[in-house]
Amino acid sequence: MRKALMLTTVLTGALATGVWRAPAPISFAAAERIRLRAHFDSVERELRARDVSGLTPAQRAARARVLNILHTYQVRGVFPRNTDFPDRDVPVFIDWRGTRCGFAYLVEQTGHEDLVLRIAATRNYARAPELKDDPEVGRWLVQNGITLAEATRIQPTYGCGSPRGDCAVAGAVYPASDGYKVATGVSVATNVATFTLNVLHTGLSRQAGGIASVGAGTIGIIAGASNLGTSGPRGTLGLLNTGIGAASLALGAVRLIGNGHAGTPSPVSVAPWFGTRSTGLAARVAF
Repeated sequence: MRKALMLTTVLTGALATGVWRAPAPISFAAAERIRLRAHFDSVERELRARDVSGLTPAQRAARARVLNILHTYQVRGVFPRNTDFPDRDVPVFIDWRGTRCGFAYLVEQTGHEDLVLRIAATRNYARAPELKDDPEVGRWLVQNGITLAEATRIQPTYGCGSPRGDCAVAGAVYPASDGYKVATGVSVATNVATFTLNVLHTGLSRQAGGIASVGAGTIGIIAGASNLGTSGPRGTLGLLNTGIGAASLALGAVRLIGNGHAGTPSPVSVAPWFGTRSTGLAARVAF
């Protein structure tokens, strides 16, 4: 009874560790909306406070209209996601859903949709200063009393979100960082080493081997759990970490449970197995 309770507790803990996610206080989408709204609100107040006495009456009127449109865009709160660059924030004129960036929205709402579509088709990730050689952009800035520096101030960068967010919907593939590759190598090597020590007759006590295996397995599960379900190399390494870690932890639990009968072979043997698509455990029970 005691052994069964211990095994249930250890395996339940392993399962909980594998599926646990630290509760995020706020989603990426919500945080991004807050960030961008604050950006556009700051830019609007900044531009409204500028001295525009040097502009013509027509330019001042056009400028006021543009800032009113910017205010509407900020309140509306529908912003693009740059899923083509999942590893960094980059400006995007029109994202894969058709959402316009702040600068593109201003140009489009002032009657220049053709200009927005042309830029999106040819220079979709250009920053405002990179568009200074475009005659149509130059004319728009002059007509609306907006300087290139102000247009640059209006244009923020846009992020992508978590691998399970819009990037996953758009089919983006997340690469594994060098740091995560090294961490995976250390985790796998540690788990393989403890597994070998437990399987081979090395003179290591069952208790010491079990503790080492449980510790290494737990580390592997923690290292892999946060990347389960992620596409690309990062997800593959997450699956590898979690699978090998679970196998090592289970083997360690079996060693510890059988520790009270040092001279008696354990009726349960557990070892990791590796398939073409997944990893897991192979168990044998002797009756």
